[in-house]
Amino acid sequence: MSERLEIVATCALGLEELLVQELAALGLEGRGQKGAVLFGGGWEEVYRANWRLRTANRVLVTLASWEAPDGNALSAGAHSLVEAGRRRWGDLSLEALFHPRHTLALRATASASQVRDVRWVGLKVKDGLVDGQRSRYGKRASVDRRDPDLALRVWLHRDRATLLLDTSGEPLDRRGYRLEAGEAPLRENIAAACVLASGWDGRGPVVDPMCGAATLLVEAGCVALGIPAGACRSAWAFERLPNFDASRWARVRNEKLEAPDAGAALWGVDLSAPALSAARGNLERARLVERTTLSLGDGFAFEPPPGPGLILVNPPYDARLRSQPEQWRRLGDLFKQRYRGWRAVVLAGDPDRGKHIGLRPSFRLPVRNGPLDARILGFEIY
Repeated sequence: MSERLEIVATCALGLEELLVQELAALGLEGRGQKGAVLFGGGWEEVYRANWRLRTANRVLVTLASWEAPDGNALSAGAHSLVEAGRRRWGDLSLEALFHPRHTLALRATASASQVRDVRWVGLKVKDGLVDGQRSRYGKRASVDRRDPDLALRVWLHRDRATLLLDTSGEPLDRRGYRLEAGEAPLRENIAAACVLASGWDGRGPVVDPMCGAATLLVEAGCVALGIPAGACRSAWAFERLPNFDASRWARVRNEKLEAPDAGAALWGVDLSAPALSAARGNLERARLVERTTLSLGDGFAFEPPPGPGLILVNPPYDARLRSQPEQWRRLGDLFKQRYRGWRAVVLAGDPDRGKHIGLRPSFRLPVRNGPLDARILGFEIY
């Protein structure tokens, strides 16, 4: 059977096109859909996607799909797959994957289907899988919701169930460097999206005048220096699969990424001493602290280094900003007065959406930052 797998990289709503572009840079053709991008490849591509993709949440491999208008059909499709199936996914056989010695956990989503209760969907598919194991092996796998060998997902859409294998484990936005998040944490993949959407070439200084825990600075530094998104992570779900190939994984990890600016320099400013302490710790874990100048103070008074470069801002969405739109105008004035020739990116999560900045954005990218509807706004400062 062909080595080609059906692979799904999930992402926050709004980041699909950026994820398609990331895959294209890896030589892979992706097809975007709501909250995900589909592409084909082998297990090496699965490893590489987990290691490199900056805007993805997870990398999943499609195992099977079947019509499932009701609970019985959900169970029957899963049972049939395991009991009598002879399928392979590249060099991973069904018999090895679903052997009862592997613990499993299953999560479900449902949309536009007759069965809407996701707990019921998950229960029926799990029952079908373990009943199929009993028929085939005389015993069934144990369920381990906290640390399973196999993290499975079932998507029920328009009465069709798709069973997928999660190869990531912890979401990919949990890079491993951010142990201290600050008061309003910005997810790493959203921060990376701010950098990638800007069109920045990776060269020149990077400034964040409201840096918080420095997530934007870390993600920009990794782009400039060619540091993979997963460089600080220690574990991946695919390492526990029966076909895991350590030499193939080592080869992927040893690939050199383009580093546009070997002398990358970062500047962060914040009014909060605890925030700067968190920033320093995160930068140290990302191995970027020696390239970073952190300053306690008002970012509006900060004198930037010689540019041009990239300025990234995730303003604090507190009551003051909501009630005083002039704070947005101050930000626009700051760009015009001190950052001419630079690229600027603002993550605007306030209901104002940055409308009062007073500059015409070169792009607006709607995105979900956790539960928050936000806009990534880009500006060319002339």
